Amino acid sequence: MKRADGFTLIELIVTLVVAAIIVAVGIPGMSNLMANNRATAHTDSLITALSFARSESVKRGISVSVCAKSAAADGSATCGGASDWSSGWMARLDAGSNEQLRSWPAPSGDYSMEGPASISFNSSGALQSDNAVEFVIEYSHCTGNQKRTITVQPAGHTSVTKGPCTSDEPDE
Repeated sequence: MKRADGFTLIELIVTLVVAAIIVAVGIPGMSNLMANNRATAHTDSLITALSFARSESVKRGISVSVCAKSAAADGSATCGGASDWSSGWMARLDAGSNEQLRSWPAPSGDYSMEGPASISFNSSGALQSDNAVEFVIEYSHCTGNQKRTITVQPAGHTSVTKGPCTSDEPDE
């Protein structure tokens, strides 16, 4: 008697159960990975803007600012003057013209991004301020060390640190 090729019903059910267990274990880890990737992407986007402004200030020999963006009444983008950077940001010349050099859109997702209303680099690429400046990026469903803090030193150098989410920090 010739045996037919294929799977039995028992083999198929066992395979489906094993696959379901693997998917159930892997999904939470995948969402954590995606949240970390989003935080990294938003951090990299702001660092790109800061690096761009710093290099433009040195190249042009004048100060260049990066500021939180808001929509003007006519629909154009302006510096918002607020510390909420979740609407995006823009680089502009400071030399009286306020010429916009480049604009970055608001990253997608439910997050908060806070920092000073603007940050300016002088013609040597250093901050106009003598104090370090910090930006904090955190998602509403932040867990573990998904909060990012970008620090810009007075010399203009940036660094990023991962930290515990605000909701994970112990109450004092």
